[in-house]
Amino acid sequence: MPESAAPPTLPRHHQLQLRPAATGDVPALVALAKDTFRDTYRHLDTAEDIEDHVTRNFTPAAFLALLEDSRTSLLLAALDVRLVGYAQVAQSPAPPCVSGPAPIELCRLYLRQDVIGQGLGAALMEAVHAEARRREGQTLWLGVYDRNERARDFYRRWGFVDVGTKDFYFGGRTYADPVMSAPVRPCGKMPALPPSFPQGTP
Repeated sequence: MPESAAPPTLPRHHQLQLRPAATGDVPALVALAKDTFRDTYRHLDTAEDIEDHVTRNFTPAAFLALLEDSRTSLLLAALDVRLVGYAQVAQSPAPPCVSGPAPIELCRLYLRQDVIGQGLGAALMEAVHAEARRREGQTLWLGVYDRNERARDFYRRWGFVDVGTKDFYFGGRTYADPVMSAPVRPCGKMPALPPSFPQGTP
């Protein structure tokens, strides 16, 4: 986007809400997680492998367990009452390549295809930084599929850099996913970026 271009804005009469997930959100969150994963990887992986992954990982029980885990936060983006994006942040062990202090993992960050380009990605990333600060984190890190250049470009614009790799099991194979990290930004220190959305960390 040229610097002189105006950033995309939300459609008129729609209100963005960013909030923590609750148990009542689980059915809609399961559907959102499945849909956004399929949309992200449909041109990068086989349909069979994608369906196997979403069936195994995006279940009501899995999300209920995350909600009960004090080390994990699920953040939702909603337009009016419709869930359109989510992020998962966790105080999980960082791989050795992450050398920054007080690491916090950005496990997942996804948005529905039909709302990309409306500023929701930037808003959700700001919420991720806010949650990392609340948990007293100083370093955000994530793993991302190396063929998902759209996501990698987004994270680079937010200051993430490659620091190593970690194993990710998918479709009967183990991949060496790039690991990226960035400092947690202080309140009010967010970059002036095009609010495009990454469509996908694993």
